[in-house]
Amino acid sequence: MSDTDPPPTRHDPDDPILALKGHVAAMANLAIGMVADGSRALLTSDGELAKSVADRDSPLDRFDIAIETEAMRLIATLQPEGRVLRTVGAVLKIANCVDRVGRLGYDLAKNLTQSPEPSDPTPAELLRSMDERARAMVQRSIDAFVRDDTTLAKSIFALDDDVDELYDRLEGRVFALLQKGGASTERLGRYLLAARHLERVGDNACKIAEKAIYAATGERRPEYFPALAHRATSGVRPAGRSH
Repeated sequence: MSDTDPPPTRHDPDDPILALKGHVAAMANLAIGMVADGSRALLTSDGELAKSVADRDSPLDRFDIAIETEAMRLIATLQPEGRVLRTVGAVLKIANCVDRVGRLGYDLAKNLTQSPEPSDPTPAELLRSMDERARAMVQRSIDAFVRDDTTLAKSIFALDDDVDELYDRLEGRVFALLQKGGASTERLGRYLLAARHLERVGDNACKIAEKAIYAATGERRPEYFPALAHRATSGVRPAGRSH
């Protein structure tokens, strides 16, 4: 079995929920890699790397189907209640978010252009920062779910503010450069579209974190998310942004 294949149809009779979480983590690893390589392919105009991302789309689908099948089997056979039922239900939602993350990586990889780099390296630098932070958010949210770590899950939301701020900075710089025109216009437009994809990766990480908290505690967002109380850093949420 390759690293991109879904788990085989064997079950851990001692802890099927832990095994199910492990399958979600493996799917997330695939999706995060697609985002990383999709961003790098765009920034370096690497067609072969972009193709390798596209080739991972089918394995991502297989992961999604295998996890959904296993979750439904557990509901039917275990007839779980309480925290176990919440966890299995969360898996179905989280797998959907992970699938979206991978597909955003696929969208990044389709965004290649041979247009030259602008003389100002700022947009590319901001895009790299967005890529790193958005992927870190997904990884942390998955770790929080696997470990039932609600403190880690709640820390994700402040990180999303940082990604939003990077997007705003990139958008402003791209618009300023586009007004000047030039041969890099197409690349700048694609960088802006890529930044939007990466912002959505961060949004999906927040959704995963929300489900991790719900699975562990039964709390839904309004109960634990009052007026920016989650923020561990100083500052104010950028105007017009909401989760």
